[in-house]
Amino acid sequence: MPASPETMNAIRDYHTKLKVLNLSQPDSYTCQSTCIAMAVDDPNIEDIRQQLEAIGSPGDPQVMADVIRQFPVNYELHLNACLDDAKIWLEEGDFLITHGWLTHSGHVICLSGLEIDTQNNSYKFEVKDPWSEFDAPSWSYDLGGNFYDGYYSSYCIYAACVASSSYGDAQSIYNQGELDSSYKNMWVHRFMS
Repeated sequence: MPASPETMNAIRDYHTKLKVLNLSQPDSYTCQSTCIAMAVDDPNIEDIRQQLEAIGSPGDPQVMADVIRQFPVNYELHLNACLDDAKIWLEEGDFLITHGWLTHSGHVICLSGLEIDTQNNSYKFEVKDPWSEFDAPSWSYDLGGNFYDGYYSSYCIYAACVASSSYGDAQSIYNQGELDSSYKNMWVHRFMS
């Protein structure tokens, strides 16, 4: 049964205009290099990992930026972004990489789109998670190693990628249902179309 005109008018989808890859991270420590590989359209995850390690800590956003800048991409690093910024960039068709407290050591994911429900004044982010699907209510991954292309709620992204400073902190913020879309504490690698 097709959706009603009211439902169709209530939901707007935005997706990246860039050609990106869908890649699973081959092990538990290569999320950064896998996300970079997806964004720069280069499937050689191990070479990117070696480039990161040669410069410094692979999870450092500045180290990631130094490696990304070696590729021919239209790119910016933002160290103090908010969900409102991410929404605007995704509406423009950009592709984003960000860090979140989805594991105890942190995890890097890609944001590739946005779904806005205007009727309910809510939104969710389309993610490309190189590890697998994250279950926000239990604040855990069921399994690793299976690439996930789907949606995480704005509350999940806010708790993990913006407002928290640890895994436990992120879970607590999510469970409290907190969200301030203008709060600036998110680092974002922005690939522009």
